Amino acid sequence: MRQRKFGRRKGVLAVLAAVAVGASLIVASGSAGAGQSTAAVAPAPATQLASNGQPVAKEISTTGVPVGARRNADGSTTTKVKLGPFNLAPMPADGDDHEHPSSTGEVGTMHGPDDPGGHHGAMTRTVALMLPPCTNCFITGIKPDMTMADGSPANYAQDVMLHHTVFFDRSKSDITCPGGWPGMAGQRIFASGNERTGGTLPEGYGVKFGFIPLTWMMIELMSMSHEQKSVTVTVDLTWKPGNTPGMKAVTPLWLDADNCGLSEHAVPEGESHTGWDWKSTVSGNFVGAGGHQHDGGSWIKLYNKDTNQEICTSTAGYDTKPEYQGHVESMSTCLSPSLGRVTKGQTLSLDSYYHTHMADEHAMSIMVAFIDEKG
Repeated sequence: MRQRKFGRRKGVLAVLAAVAVGASLIVASGSAGAGQSTAAVAPAPATQLASNGQPVAKEISTTGVPVGARRNADGSTTTKVKLGPFNLAPMPADGDDHEHPSSTGEVGTMHGPDDPGGHHGAMTRTVALMLPPCTNCFITGIKPDMTMADGSPANYAQDVMLHHTVFFDRSKSDITCPGGWPGMAGQRIFASGNERTGGTLPEGYGVKFGFIPLTWMMIELMSMSHEQKSVTVTVDLTWKPGNTPGMKAVTPLWLDADNCGLSEHAVPEGESHTGWDWKSTVSGNFVGAGGHQHDGGSWIKLYNKDTNQEICTSTAGYDTKPEYQGHVESMSTCLSPSLGRVTKGQTLSLDSYYHTHMADEHAMSIMVAFIDEKG
């Protein structure tokens, strides 16, 4: 569904205002296990309506609840956090059904987020105040997923998609955008779109949570159906205690072609490159990185512009998983203690390549990287 940036900005500001109130009320001490969360839930903003009175975007707030945990062979623990179920806003009555024309038509499956001639779907935005699975610990892996409320698969084949999940720690400042809206939101830790790429760091590295991490998520869900759909979001968080021998803390670097905005930029019809530079305020070795693009994206590359060293190229995958119906289904990741190095003052650059049949005002080009500042 095409939404003007101003409307999307109002929605983002609304959920951030909820976080500003609600996240400050989170109480965390010791390790959190399965059971009730003590996170406060902020009031839900009102549903937005189209001119015909149909809901086109709904904004709600919720709390992530740990529902189980398992111990892994390497000594880590994976805690599953459940959010929902969420009743998604149905597509407006004047929207077109989500269809893919034949391969002989002008439009293929890699059509991007806006179908020509009609709405692509209705958006439901969710703020999740999430009691962390642990305190004074290292987060070594994050993997989001979504199912229908009954536990069955939820994807394009079911006329729904997990549009975006973004993870924050409000107890820390964002590195690449300490001002702007991330200044209120906190440190951006990880993100994934409907491709649901899991972030796993190499052995011996993790994102450090302190004794009072203020963790939360911003989630965008989409329905391409005129009927009511109900979904559940889950997140697998893998972690190790803070006193685990040999563990090193890494710093998340959110690198984005629209870094301090809404993470959106325009791409033209056909082939295009979008570049973005950031002068580093930190020094260290990269140990992990992964990208995010929309349909039509081919790859996104991170490199050190001063040394011309390539750090990671994250490639979009298509057409191997039927449930994705030809949409982007994966983004490759780079994991190694020796991906590359940056020194404070050097310039890190993104190069994002799209090849799409239609212009898109709301493309994304994001790389989340992790750096060992003591390496």
